[in-house]
Amino acid sequence: MKKRILLVSVLQFFFTLNSCSSDSGDNSTPTPEPPVVVIKTAKITSYSKNSGETGETVSIYGENFSDKANDIKITFDGIVATIVSAAATEIKFVLPQTEKVLPKLEIAIENKTLTNEVKNDYEGNIGILPARSLTAWVIQENSLKNDGATANIQMESDKSLYFSGIKTSDGGITWKQWSDGGVFHATINNEGWSSGIGNPKMTKITSGGSVVTKAFANIENINDVYYCIYVDVNMKDGTAVTQNGKVYTTSNGLDFTKSYELSGTTANLFQSTKIDNNHIWVIGYKPIKAGGNKPFILFKNNTTDGWKEYPFVNEEAGYIAREICFVDNENGFLLINHYNQSLLDVKLFKTNNGGDSWTEVYNSELFTKFTFKDANTGWAVLDNKIYKTTNGGAAWTLDYTHSQNIGNIAYKNNVVWAFSADKIIKRYL
Repeated sequence: MKKRILLVSVLQFFFTLNSCSSDSGDNSTPTPEPPVVVIKTAKITSYSKNSGETGETVSIYGENFSDKANDIKITFDGIVATIVSAAATEIKFVLPQTEKVLPKLEIAIENKTLTNEVKNDYEGNIGILPARSLTAWVIQENSLKNDGATANIQMESDKSLYFSGIKTSDGGITWKQWSDGGVFHATINNEGWSSGIGNPKMTKITSGGSVVTKAFANIENINDVYYCIYVDVNMKDGTAVTQNGKVYTTSNGLDFTKSYELSGTTANLFQSTKIDNNHIWVIGYKPIKAGGNKPFILFKNNTTDGWKEYPFVNEEAGYIAREICFVDNENGFLLINHYNQSLLDVKLFKTNNGGDSWTEVYNSELFTKFTFKDANTGWAVLDNKIYKTTNGGAAWTLDYTHSQNIGNIAYKNNVVWAFSADKIIKRYL
């Protein structure tokens, strides 16, 4: 019994000594391993719209976004957009004001890698136009870098415009080649006819912008330059007028007939305006027997009379018709000046009977281009200034001053477009 007690005591002493020995050693707590941060992948699949105006709210849709707006940063060419709301599958934000109409879009979400699967006409970016105003001119980037001084312009809407052989469908954010010619007419179906100044042959443009050469039967070998082209939406009924005043017409979009030719000395026609196949005005000048040139119009203004000639017999020699605009079948405006534009003498004429007679209404400012909304309201360009009339051209007031010269101006569907080398200037009505 004593031996057993002694053995227990020895064991207790041994365990106590061993415990003290352990306590006297390194008692530091092991450093915990750092938590593993998992970088999750977020994916952008679509936008609520591919373009918009400054101030509009746009949504980005996708997967695995953050629900905290502070975790998200959206910039356009470095300009930060305001986040409206954030969720796992949708981010709402406000389009900022940018210098470029197609700025670089960059999106970052904290602790996430991001992939963008959006495929649009903007290479995954979002186009931004300036916010429209009903009280002031609106300025945006002109990515064409062309003031349009020599361009033929056809407007379709506030977003769609043909600029010679180039077209925009998104308000001037992007431009695409539509034809190879500077003289053209496009239908509402994006079809039409076109003729290049250097290459006078007419081509047919099918929907989508495909160019069809040798599309016409009996005018392929005619080398005259066409300065007026019109075709109805059916792509069958159409008219082509040459520089020297020959008129060709078709009713099947294939076979042409010479329906009119100037008698005597031919004219030099280089500008036109059209309302439909029975209301066409082509302008320029025609030599006179006494020497020199006078303004001249070759036109058709109804369905029964056929083609007519209007020589400005009372004007001095040396003047030519430069610009023409008709707002309807009856009311039109014509700008004439001296052949040598350095003499800078400009007159504005008006008609209210489709061009059968003309009356001079203004000759003060030296306008180069103009456009009209109706028989009373219009705008005209002089250097870097835009003037406005509200009484049919009899009086003009300065409406806008730009930093560069303005080359061209056009109106349709309650919006005016004007072009400088770097900017497009718009006025919404």
